[in-house]
Amino acid sequence: MREVGPMRALRAALCAILATGMLASGATSVSANDSPDTDAAIPPGPGLADLKQAIDEFRAALVDLRDACRAEREAVVPDATTARTRLPKGESACEKTLKQMRAEFHAIKQQALDLEARYVASVKQSRIDAAKHKEAEAKAKLEKAQQEERVRQDAAKRERTETDAAKKAAEQKHVASTTDQLAKQRAKLEAQLNQVDATLAYKQGLWKQAVDAANEYRAKAATLVGADRDRYLAKAAQADKDAAQWAGYVKDYLAQHESLVAQLAKLGTTPIATPKPDDLATKRAKLEEALKALNDKVAYKWSESDRYANIAADLRDQAAAATTEELRDTLNAKAVEADKQADDWANLARQYEDQREAVQAELDALRKT
Repeated sequence: MREVGPMRALRAALCAILATGMLASGATSVSANDSPDTDAAIPPGPGLADLKQAIDEFRAALVDLRDACRAEREAVVPDATTARTRLPKGESACEKTLKQMRAEFHAIKQQALDLEARYVASVKQSRIDAAKHKEAEAKAKLEKAQQEERVRQDAAKRERTETDAAKKAAEQKHVASTTDQLAKQRAKLEAQLNQVDATLAYKQGLWKQAVDAANEYRAKAATLVGADRDRYLAKAAQADKDAAQWAGYVKDYLAQHESLVAQLAKLGTTPIATPKPDDLATKRAKLEEALKALNDKVAYKWSESDRYANIAADLRDQAAAATTEELRDTLNAKAVEADKQADDWANLARQYEDQREAVQAELDALRKT
């Protein structure tokens, strides 16, 4: 069979792709740092555009050859014995060539389709692998940070233990009067109380952060649906779990605080209630910073509540102007949902307002000292 130009071009394009192996191996690489979207459109593979063009040209050549064979068959052939014309019988050489070219065309086209399918599957798998790799890196970083924090806490605990042991050993070396012993005991209890109170304040801060986070996640979930809503509800549940854990620590340190206060009372003294000026300034600055953050949160929550209230009003106006009952019901249902969102944001704003009032009261009391 004699090859035509488009057939040679088609074979050349296919052979070029097969020789490089680009399509079969998924030439488009995806880095783990690119945050690949597994659902994004896949660009054509290397050489695929040339191959498709060659297929189109070959298909056009087949059409031309089919027309030529039909014209050849329909042409009259002189019959020398009868002086009449007759049509050729059997399959002509042109038709045989056409048949063979069609068969080869379908075979090459199927190879091209198989190559493209393997290429697409390879690119998708590369994207999936890159996403998994990035997730694993993030998890490893988190675990490393957590491990470092545990090491730091253990070292701090050992240091405190060694410091306390050294103080205790130094105290045991001195023989003093009853007054001196009481003074030392009082100083020791006050130091312990200061340490417990500092830790208590730290745990209370973490507890409040966890509670705020849980409220934020639930508010966010209320604005979403489907998998996104479930994800934020799961985050809220984890934040509730963390808050419960921090609340347990707060309870334990409160018990230690009460115990130390009772021991100091037995010694005929009470804890020093007046902090140093530097401590007052530091505490005041922290309260003012917390108050500013709460003000921002309250303003944001109320703005969201107002936004959803406006959406509900707009939806009701659209429902009133609706021309069909079905559209009116749909718009009213959306308005009800927007009202619920507005109420949820408003409730959250009120919670932060309560926190703000408590911080403001503590700040006012501190300013009077």
